[in-house]
Amino acid sequence: MMNSLRHALLLGAALILAGVAVFLIKVFSLGYPVASDATETVWDFEIFLEFDGRDEPARLEVYLPAGDVARTFPQEQFYNGPFGLNLTTETETRNRKAIWTYRYPSNRKVLRYTAQTIGETGATPLPDSFTKAQNKAALFEADPIKRQAFIVWSGDLRRRSADDLSFADLALKETFETRTESEQYADEIAVLLEGRTGVIGRLEIARQTLRDAGIPARIANGVYLTEARRRVDIRHWLEYHLDGKDYRYFPDGDPARFFTIWYGPDDLVTARGIDELDIQIALQERRNATVDVVRQSGNGAPRIDKVFGFNELPLTTQLVYKVLVTIPVGITILVFLRQFIGFKTLGTFMPVLIGIAFRETALINGLLLFSTLIALGLALRFYLERLQLLLVPRLAVVVIFIVMVMAGVTIALTGSSQAIGLSISLFPIVILTMTIERMSIVWEESSASEAIKQGLGSLAIASVSYLAMSNDQVEYLMYQFPELLLVLMGLCVLMGRYTGLRLSELWRFRELAK
Repeated sequence: MMNSLRHALLLGAALILAGVAVFLIKVFSLGYPVASDATETVWDFEIFLEFDGRDEPARLEVYLPAGDVARTFPQEQFYNGPFGLNLTTETETRNRKAIWTYRYPSNRKVLRYTAQTIGETGATPLPDSFTKAQNKAALFEADPIKRQAFIVWSGDLRRRSADDLSFADLALKETFETRTESEQYADEIAVLLEGRTGVIGRLEIARQTLRDAGIPARIANGVYLTEARRRVDIRHWLEYHLDGKDYRYFPDGDPARFFTIWYGPDDLVTARGIDELDIQIALQERRNATVDVVRQSGNGAPRIDKVFGFNELPLTTQLVYKVLVTIPVGITILVFLRQFIGFKTLGTFMPVLIGIAFRETALINGLLLFSTLIALGLALRFYLERLQLLLVPRLAVVVIFIVMVMAGVTIALTGSSQAIGLSISLFPIVILTMTIERMSIVWEESSASEAIKQGLGSLAIASVSYLAMSNDQVEYLMYQFPELLLVLMGLCVLMGRYTGLRLSELWRFRELAK
């Protein structure tokens, strides 16, 4: 006895722990949302190139969104027209390029690249391939004047800083702040900026300064995900890594969300053999279900979905399982109400089947329809008892009678505003027939009150089961987290070992307790 009890407790606990463990991994590690209505802003990103051909060999090299960033980047498409397309990845920078080529293009041509992304934030980690990269040879060595200015300026930066972090902060501050000619180190910075213009020039100086100090740094280029626009400006910032932490410096203020396209000081597009090149970068935002975004992110979700998910199945099969996985929820509720509350029902799982039937008729309509058909069926059943028919023919007559009644109600409600007229024919006939048969047997063997009590108990559990099984949140959790079936199984195992008094029995014997 103790061995079986211990075995049941261990089995129930193991099933619950296994289900909860997989659930927590999917929620906290893979990012699956728990709320059924959770949505994520997804950005449609497009690079649009329009140009004139010159009837000579044409080649366009375009940087594509970098593939080494830990971000959701689910879809990308190319519109090539007559051009050939070749995709390459640079070994050192991990930049991706689309190379479009055509022998003799003429007239106006269009090339297009589109993608979807949720972008990155300041917390998005930099890849190991960058943070662990080794610095190469000395900088500014080709120009002795610049090299000398760099030595003077960087040497003083190191003297005025306490560590690498303060060195980087000071270098960025002095690189980007405006200095008058009379201020210290204005001449050195002016020499270093000679031949370099704009934000890119200053970022390149900051990058070389940090690299010379042994700090991995690179220029990143992309867009800020702030608003939907037909023409978006390219932005530039600096990424660097020191003391085990990732940093980004945005010269024009930190954005809430951004999207990296490529690294380095080069232009987005390099072209030859064409004229009148027009480059457009467009953004458009929209809301997608968070679970779909997570599933397409490539962070392990597709692999775990193959074991604990239905999304690899055909769509028609998925729709079946969306309903099927909610049935254990109704069954668990039934077990609890019978074991601990003391509800009496017609049959073991008949209330859950009735609750499933209510999905086709809605709760109120289903209760009215169920009660009416059961009453009429019982009347017919008692009338057939006088004819002393055998079981199978008697059930056949009841089935035919129920079909006739359902057809009559459907025809009567056709054209009316009552929605029940459209769904009544889907009410499971066999469930009604077996319920009538079971209720009539209880009526004869026990009493009318016992039959009514079991019928009302069945309707009560069916109603609760229906409300649970038709709830959008419950359906979402059971479908997206089928490992919760293990939890329900473990709960049923544990409840199966309960042999104490039910709540109804405590009420029934309340006088003895006194």
